[in-house]
Amino acid sequence: MVEMKPGEMSASSSPLAGKKLWIPNMSRGTARVVAGVFKALGIEAAPLPDGDARTRELALKHLTGDECYPQVVTLGNFLKVTEMEGFDPAKNALFMAASNGPCRFGQYSLIFRQVLDSQGFGEVEILSPSCENGYRGLGKEGPEVFRYFWWALIAADLLRRMLHRYRPYEKVPGTTDRVWDISIEEAAMTLGEPTRRGPKKFADLALTLGRARERFRAIKKDLSVEKPLIGVAGEIFCRLNDFSNDSMIRQIEAKGGEAWLADLSEWIFYVNFWEMEELRAFGQRFTKRMLTAKITDRVQRREEHSLVRIFKSDLAGREEPESVGSVVKAGGKYIPPHAALGEMILSIGKAEWYHKKGCAGMVDISPFSCMNATVAEAIYPKVSEALGGMPIRTFYYDGTHADMEEKVDLFMALARGFNGLS
Repeated sequence: MVEMKPGEMSASSSPLAGKKLWIPNMSRGTARVVAGVFKALGIEAAPLPDGDARTRELALKHLTGDECYPQVVTLGNFLKVTEMEGFDPAKNALFMAASNGPCRFGQYSLIFRQVLDSQGFGEVEILSPSCENGYRGLGKEGPEVFRYFWWALIAADLLRRMLHRYRPYEKVPGTTDRVWDISIEEAAMTLGEPTRRGPKKFADLALTLGRARERFRAIKKDLSVEKPLIGVAGEIFCRLNDFSNDSMIRQIEAKGGEAWLADLSEWIFYVNFWEMEELRAFGQRFTKRMLTAKITDRVQRREEHSLVRIFKSDLAGREEPESVGSVVKAGGKYIPPHAALGEMILSIGKAEWYHKKGCAGMVDISPFSCMNATVAEAIYPKVSEALGGMPIRTFYYDGTHADMEEKVDLFMALARGFNGLS
């Protein structure tokens, strides 16, 4: 396993030289755009295949069944790659970020290493940047490479938000999906252009997103139809991965709602926030590491705001909080932020923001047995009461594809009632 530290990655000298890097398909659009960033570095990259029945079948041959469902999906999808004709372990690698804390996510790369070794795929490299330093340890290209990743996440988040904003109102089914697909591909190509670097690449990306905005605006749609707006929070992989959550966003839309899905970038801001909180707690307020963390966070916010402005009028009323700290503070009314790390504090706090912005309800999408979701679910009744009875419902997923239609119907009926819609 290659645990990335500063000064280790370049196209010619890194362990990735001559290999194809596979990006987990947590969010289909994000994986495609991040693959573009690697291509700009001269590294061949592609998203892992989408999940299907074979995904679970392959993974559970090597797991106990007690693992977090995102681990099952990611491992199974990579094992599908190993079944491709001509697969050579020495010429393939897996991008698998890591983290500390109570979430089982931190164990994924270790278990993947064991499984691959046991199957004779020991030459497969696992590229594993960590949240310990805000995922900044990505090689000697340093801040430049990390900024490209950041731009990719923002672009994918914004295009996903536009997809969810307009798809429920389209007059010709499938139009918004096609516009989104074209826009994601163009963003990946823009970030993958090796001759454009730094501010020029950022300017190119802004122009690319501007063209995407015009495509979305040209979709034939009827925004006069009033639909309940449903906030979507929960475990980051499960809520973003359509296969893992049985396309819950589409289910909400099919029942007459519009979904507002929490961004992937929210997690990066939370990682930044918590890095600085820990530095303060351990007496490192006036250190080089704190200065680096503050500068990184400020630059990221400035760049995000610059790209968000492109879609300002389209996403009016669906603005994200100015600071993830405000979300943590809101969640802190119900659970100690320093003892409840990860998605639980974000999901609990985000409920208040969704209510403030006029949402008719919130769903928490999480893997079955997820500790974060279990804690949050126990607290949601108190949160709902504080928010005037706004319905909040947790939906758990484990790959069994249980029929959720009746549960979604009931939740949407409650949401329409809370919003005063028939």
